[in-house]
Amino acid sequence: MNLNTLKYPLVVSISLFGYCNIFPQEPATAQFDDYYENTDTLHKILPANSEELPIELRVPPEDLLQEFRNDSAFDYENKLEQNEDWITRIKNWINQQLQSLRYSETYYTALDIFYYALIIFALIIIIWGLFRGDKGFLFFRKSINNEIEITEQKEDLNQINFDDLIDTAIENKNYKLAVRYLFLKSLKLLSDKEIIYLKKDKTNSQYLAEIKNIRLADAFKDAVYRFEWIWYGDFPIDEAVMSISKNDFNKLFKLIKS
Repeated sequence: MNLNTLKYPLVVSISLFGYCNIFPQEPATAQFDDYYENTDTLHKILPANSEELPIELRVPPEDLLQEFRNDSAFDYENKLEQNEDWITRIKNWINQQLQSLRYSETYYTALDIFYYALIIFALIIIIWGLFRGDKGFLFFRKSINNEIEITEQKEDLNQINFDDLIDTAIENKNYKLAVRYLFLKSLKLLSDKEIIYLKKDKTNSQYLAEIKNIRLADAFKDAVYRFEWIWYGDFPIDEAVMSISKNDFNKLFKLIKS
C-alpha cells in the first residue's frame, strides 16, 4: 500500500481532533466541605452540635390523650371526698404536710438530729441507772414500800428472821416479796460463811465475783438471775413459779452450808 494514500486522511483526523473540546466524565455526586449535590437536589450537611438541627415535633392524637385522661389509673390528684368528717380532713392535711417535708433537706436534717438526741438520751439514762446500781430503774420498776435494806452491820441481818418473813409473804400471796427474802437469806448465809462481804452499795455481780467455788458460784448466779427476773419484772408471779423458786433457793442454802 502506498503511504501517500494514507497520509491525507491521517492529517485530517489529527486536525479535527485538535478542534474538539475535551471534557472529563462528570461524577454523579460532587462533595464539598459543608455541601453535597446530586443531579437534582442541593443539601446542606449540619454538624451534630449545630443549633440548626431540624426538630420534628410529634403530637399524640387527641383521642389517645383523651383515653389517658379518662383512665383512673393516671389520675394523680388528691381529691377530698365531700362526706369526709373534720377529723379525716385534719389527718389528710397532716399527711400532706409530712409528704411535702419528706422531700426537703430540712426534714432529713431534723430527723437525724432527733435520732441522735434520742440515742444520747437513752445512753445517759442507762449509764445513770448503772452507776446508781438500781437495775429495777432500767426496767421501770414500780416502787415497793416493803423493801428492806442491807446494811453494813451483820448484827442487823442476824436480828431478821427470814424464814418467818418468807412464810408470811407466801401466805399473803406476795410472791415477789417472798423471793426477795429468799435472796437476802442467801446473802446472809454467804456472809456468815465469810464467802462474801456485805456492803450496802455492792451489786450482785460484785458478790458473785467474790465466790471462788465454781459450783457455788454457778448456783448463786442462777439465784441472782431468778431474783432479778421476778423482782424487777413487772408481771404477776403465780404459785407454781413461787414453788419452783423456793425449791431452787433451798438447794442453794444447802450448798452454802455444806
